[in-house]
Amino acid sequence: SYHVRWLDVSGRWRSKAVEGDRKCADREAARLENELIQGTHRDVRRVSWAEFATDHVEKIPGKVNGEEAERTLRMFAEACSPYGPHTVTFAMVERFVQHLRKAGNSTATVNKRLRYLRAAFNKAIKRGRITRNPMDGWEWQREEDKIPRALTDSEKTALLKACPTDQWKAFAYGCRRGELLSLEWGRIDLNSAQAVITGTKAHRDRVQPLNADAVSMLRKLQPQTLRDGGPFRSFNGHNMPDVFKRIVKKAGVEPCTIHDLRRTFCTDLARLGVNQLVVQRLAGHAASSTTARYYQRVDDSMKRDAIEKLACTG
Repeated sequence: SYHVRWLDVSGRWRSKAVEGDRKCADREAARLENELIQGTHRDVRRVSWAEFATDHVEKIPGKVNGEEAERTLRMFAEACSPYGPHTVTFAMVERFVQHLRKAGNSTATVNKRLRYLRAAFNKAIKRGRITRNPMDGWEWQREEDKIPRALTDSEKTALLKACPTDQWKAFAYGCRRGELLSLEWGRIDLNSAQAVITGTKAHRDRVQPLNADAVSMLRKLQPQTLRDGGPFRSFNGHNMPDVFKRIVKKAGVEPCTIHDLRRTFCTDLARLGVNQLVVQRLAGHAASSTTARYYQRVDDSMKRDAIEKLACTG
């Protein structure tokens, strides 16, 4: 067997085993020497996959993001059985995608899992676990650009009536699921009708104004949930989608998701003619292009209405 030895910046001897013959060892020595000269060499502390996953998830802000990252890393481990992040290859990622597709996941869901996986590997590089991302050069599959699902006024009324508790009724008012689950009473000012939203995707806190209906609902919830620390902190994020499906079925409306409530919030504001920048700030979108999707949909209906009115007057 062959080993490459070198001195690190502290003057300690370091050693690395090299597979193959003498020529392989010479190539590895030359590569390492070049990295040391260029200052690009990074020492890697090898850890198990379980240790890597636990460390990564613990450092993720936001309850839902942490849960999704944990689920993704666990699914990858079940499908590919990596010893540690340093053993993951491009082929393993391809095998993971095949596993997800066989399980019936859509392109959007596959891409979502891969984004969480790529983010974990990027952090692993910064933390000295690996030297390069095994997903470098990954070709992302194009997702179908669907029209955002927005509930009608009658659907919203039916959905609220079908909600089993006051908490669920209050939940339907527009923020991301993770933002609501982490919302604390200490960050809600009912007298000035506003809340400070933390744990956002943009990693920036934002002040969210509350309308009279939201304030009324929160005042009703406060005595019941004060011990929990927040109006929705007693919710179990894992089973929320299943509970919501039952609510939708009871309401008798077309299938929709929890995130469609947020899309409805944005679409209603756009339909009312609220400035796009204001909607972007209220929704907490980092990119204006995300907000513009709702305006594009509303614009189409406005154009149609305008043409029909023109035909009537003509």
